[in-house]
Amino acid sequence: MLTANKFALQNIYHQRFRSLIFFFLVFIASTCIFGTDVFMENMESGVKYAENKIGADIIVVPSDYSDDAKEVLFEGNACTILFRESPAEELKTVEGVKHVSEQLYLETLKMDCCSAAGVQIIAIDIHSDFAVGEWLKNKGIETLGADEIIVGSDCGLQVDDKIGFYDNIFRVAAVLEETGMGYDESAFISFEAADKITADPQYKDMFDEKTGLSSMVLIDVDEGYEADTVRKNIISNFYNDGISVYSTSKLAEKLVSQVNYFRYLSYIMNAFVILLAAVALFSLITITFHQRRNHVGSLLSVGIGKKKIIQVFLLEYIYLMFAGIIAGIVLTIIFFMPLHSVIKQSLNLPYKFIGFDRVALLSLKTIVINFVILLLAASLSFYRIMKYEPAILAEEQA
Repeated sequence: MLTANKFALQNIYHQRFRSLIFFFLVFIASTCIFGTDVFMENMESGVKYAENKIGADIIVVPSDYSDDAKEVLFEGNACTILFRESPAEELKTVEGVKHVSEQLYLETLKMDCCSAAGVQIIAIDIHSDFAVGEWLKNKGIETLGADEIIVGSDCGLQVDDKIGFYDNIFRVAAVLEETGMGYDESAFISFEAADKITADPQYKDMFDEKTGLSSMVLIDVDEGYEADTVRKNIISNFYNDGISVYSTSKLAEKLVSQVNYFRYLSYIMNAFVILLAAVALFSLITITFHQRRNHVGSLLSVGIGKKKIIQVFLLEYIYLMFAGIIAGIVLTIIFFMPLHSVIKQSLNLPYKFIGFDRVALLSLKTIVINFVILLLAASLSFYRIMKYEPAILAEEQA
């Protein structure tokens, strides 16, 4: 007995060219919708994570390096940033400042692994740093020896690997999870290790054999004070002192506005894709019904019910649609996963993988959108099957 399922599969096989066109329409629509959603949510995830993980309310950097500092935080571009003289002690006296901690940013020399250009070294005091230090301690990392280093997720190193920076050998004590920020391409050492590097005579031209160098001062604002108010207090107290002062919330707002711009573009693109797919599928299904009209009339004449015929048509479209959706989702994942680090490095925004649970929800969203398109596109043909009598459907068409 020829069931609706077998009948649908036979139709797909015998109408291979039409089936292939239907498949590719769904495949392209699914790839665009799913791929755009994954890309956008990765960016949004990175920005949200960056806002939470910077830790400080205000950051202070040398004005000559203000752009470099932002690139270090959010893009991972390696550079050396140095205050002529650290303003940390004076910053403690500014009204509204609760805590102050310092970090030192050093660009690595050519290294024997990771990227040829090196990674960003960030010196911290893990015990007093309330930004990165607190974050590391929450991960169970309580100490950092002078010969130990903690690396970001994109450095290509594993725990207990050995790596050389500035002629010093470090053991990888831990590998951080992905943050979507510049920390993923960074390596963290203690100030003790940093002082050993900057005091080395062979690097005199770079660091003048000094210790206690600083690149960035992070400020935790006291309760009852607004970060922007404290930022203005700092600017007024340090006018023309060669520093730039940023509120991390303002930096995050700029990132969010950039992401929103991309999100609006994605809405426009997805709307265009959905409209194009709906029109194309409607045209294809309408033409297919027109070609099969006599056949449908004949089936009705021999007693096959209208609901059975619609079931055959619907199964045929569902099989082709599922094949197109699955192919689009799988190929998008195959494309995104190997290129995840490349995409992250090419963007000027934090970028963090959303996780497979969220990917599953976006896949479900893609399926629902495609099936809504299918039902809208097939509704006219199904309406005609239900409305017209067999004799009318069986009429020869000019």
